[in-house]
Amino acid sequence: MRKALKKLLVLFVVCYLGVIAYIGLSQRSLMYFPDKAVKELNEYNLGATQETMLTTKDGVKIHTWYHLPSKQGMPMVIYLHGNSGHLGKRELKYKELIDMGYGLIAISWRGFGKSEGEQSEEGLYNDARTSIEFLKQLGFNTEDTIIIGESLGSGLAVKMATENKFKGVFLITPYTSIADRAQEIYWYLPVKMLIKDNYKNLEFIDQINSPVLIVHGTEDDIIPHSHSEQLIDKAQEPKRLIIYPNKGHNNLDTRELYNEMTKFFNISDISGLGVREFAQN
Repeated sequence: MRKALKKLLVLFVVCYLGVIAYIGLSQRSLMYFPDKAVKELNEYNLGATQETMLTTKDGVKIHTWYHLPSKQGMPMVIYLHGNSGHLGKRELKYKELIDMGYGLIAISWRGFGKSEGEQSEEGLYNDARTSIEFLKQLGFNTEDTIIIGESLGSGLAVKMATENKFKGVFLITPYTSIADRAQEIYWYLPVKMLIKDNYKNLEFIDQINSPVLIVHGTEDDIIPHSHSEQLIDKAQEPKRLIIYPNKGHNNLDTRELYNEMTKFFNISDISGLGVREFAQN
């Protein structure tokens, strides 16, 4: 009996270590889901949007769409997307911004769409920094620009906002860090010791010297809204968190979000706004 139990224990340990090894070696394939099947720009309904390939400081060519503001006084938006798909998958999100008169720079992370390269945290930081340099080349400055970080992109938006002052930082369904979320999912594994690409939003968010707007849904099963609550508590004023009841990770109303963004980043005195609020049904 003792011998059988010992064999079972050895088998369990071997399997457990195997799972740890698998997570450690394949974590980027579990984290990034690039799609190369982006169509040509003229096949999307984005009007006068233009296309270019930008080159990062480490020599990677990044697929980029951009559209200049169509209404006087409207700012540029840098849109940093999530961990899957390509630019075309966000056509409607970009179209809403363009229809409202905003200018737009949308980059495709390395390895996504037509972009070259392989994903890594520092690599994606370089991609995001390249979009900011491109903004300046177009004649705009960050102080008049809103940076949007969607899901994974929230980690890039937060980091860029520690390096630049923006008109506003808009985080859609963000996380405290990749390690925190991974530990919640793989609670039985020492994943915090294994993570290569962490994007430490909670560590960096209090270094942001720009207004911060965060939105999340109560039914988000990809990133719980408790992550946004932790982030807003640590962020500096002015800040605002909107929690949408019965909404998940991918079904927030884009136009409603952009309307809230427009109001928040154009209010001159917003220090008195509540830190938390629940949207009405």
